[in-house]
Amino acid sequence: MVKIELINMKDRHSAITDGVFAIAMTILVLEIAVPTISDISSGVALSQYFTNYLAPAILIYFISFYLVYTFWENTILLFTFKRVSNPILTLNMIAMATVCLIPFATGFLFEFYMYKDANIFFSALILIISLLYVMIFLLLVRLNFKKYFEKKEEIKASIHESYDDGVEFSNLKLYVRGVTLTLFYLLLTPVIGSLISLVLAFISPLASIMSFIVVLILRFAIRMKRTNRDQLQDIKITDDEREFLDKLRESIYGDE
Repeated sequence: MVKIELINMKDRHSAITDGVFAIAMTILVLEIAVPTISDISSGVALSQYFTNYLAPAILIYFISFYLVYTFWENTILLFTFKRVSNPILTLNMIAMATVCLIPFATGFLFEFYMYKDANIFFSALILIISLLYVMIFLLLVRLNFKKYFEKKEEIKASIHESYDDGVEFSNLKLYVRGVTLTLFYLLLTPVIGSLISLVLAFISPLASIMSFIVVLILRFAIRMKRTNRDQLQDIKITDDEREFLDKLRESIYGDE
């Protein structure tokens, strides 16, 4: 009964998560203030609005949008793993609650992007969310690999008689390599970006904002260059090794 309820909770979390992130992404653009006619009395004033507010606001908007997208993508990890726990679901709810603060932090940064405190607040919020997702991912890996090792003998028995420990070592090495890459480009880049931005906020608020761009471009470049699945497919493995890897993936990600 508890297991069935947990599966239902996972499905409900998936639905809620998509809704929360969709709303957060929409609200981001609404934070950009549009001036009224009374605020703009001349072409010079309009040019100043573009230079001093709109251009930085659009840049910050795209940074925030991509960060929210990154966090939404991180939650996909939660719902692709076969097994979850109540602590993991609780951490996910906390993460979503903090994600909902991103539109406010973004609007705050729109107005005060040249001030140290505004950049510290934004960077600290992104860092907290990033660390929450790292915790979620580590708990997921621990939980699912623990379940796998409990079934290791069952999996070994179902594979060809020529199976040996070398096959297990080879494929576990491949899988751990894939997990490590996932942990880096999906989870650690926002942590690195927010830490750099937090430090730079004390030196130069503009540099603090630009650091997010550099780190997010790096993350995007890494992902476009090669995904984990492509990395695994490019490696030549034997039929026994491929069979083991398929069963390992099924154990971690497959249906009951």
